[in-house]
Amino acid sequence: MKTNKIIYRTLTLIVLIATLMACDTDEVCGYDGDDEVDCPNLQANIGDPCDSNGDGTLNGTVNEFCECISEPVGLVCPGLMQNGNFETVTGDPNATLDNDIDLATSWGPLWGSGNGTGSLADLFDTATTNFGLSSFVAPTPANGVFAGMWIEDSNNSSPSFREGMFNQLSTPLLPNTGGYQVRFDYAVMSTDVSNPVKIGVYGVNFNGTLPPNPTSMQTPSNLDLYGPGNSVYLGEIVVPSGANNTYTSSIIGFNSDTLTMPAAGFTHIMITNSHLPFPDFGRMFIAFDEYCLVDAIAI
Repeated sequence: MKTNKIIYRTLTLIVLIATLMACDTDEVCGYDGDDEVDCPNLQANIGDPCDSNGDGTLNGTVNEFCECISEPVGLVCPGLMQNGNFETVTGDPNATLDNDIDLATSWGPLWGSGNGTGSLADLFDTATTNFGLSSFVAPTPANGVFAGMWIEDSNNSSPSFREGMFNQLSTPLLPNTGGYQVRFDYAVMSTDVSNPVKIGVYGVNFNGTLPPNPTSMQTPSNLDLYGPGNSVYLGEIVVPSGANNTYTSSIIGFNSDTLTMPAAGFTHIMITNSHLPFPDFGRMFIAFDEYCLVDAIAI
């Protein structure tokens, strides 16, 4: 009888130890702990996956500000683009009203400086109160330094004004290296009603010599600015009529395996109006921020 009791107690002890070893979470063990999380508003910790648009899919990540952002888990930006958020500058964006995109490290103009058809893009920050025109409004939510430019400032009778900027990549993007995505946020700062416009994105092989100022909205074409074959169309984003000053996130995907690219690849990414405009020209001054170029495999 005594032997049976010893065996019973031994078996009970073994079961208890096994149960405790299986308790690797609070839920399994049946107690709540203190239930503290980094972000009580989301009931999640920084870095956790989350639902960014309320559709029940975990398509975002909790950032350090306890916001659920749609950037995929593991996406490292700006990727091949440098200073994609414009935060690294060599001067005061408010010292001049416009034509100062070259204050942002790794960013520059597409052609020579000046007004009219040769205008540079502009640089602003959250301290900017004068955007050059009283009808302009700041993009929202406020997010440090950002760029701005006219994607079109024209009508059918006078389609002449164009601006642009481009970013020097950290390393050339070579042909036959797979798929990529260019990501950025945009917001319309001009408040007058406009026809839709197209933001064009191009890969460029740039040798360091800026071309002459354009003579019109489409002369020369974006594809010919740096000589035949050195500018390649990657895609465009249509900004609809009535778009407002709230940032919208956009993605343009392309495949270096199927594009006809310069042998040396792309050294820069160019942003300007599309070389394939709508028949009815528009008039939109647009803010840009959070540029990113990543290998699609890493997403």
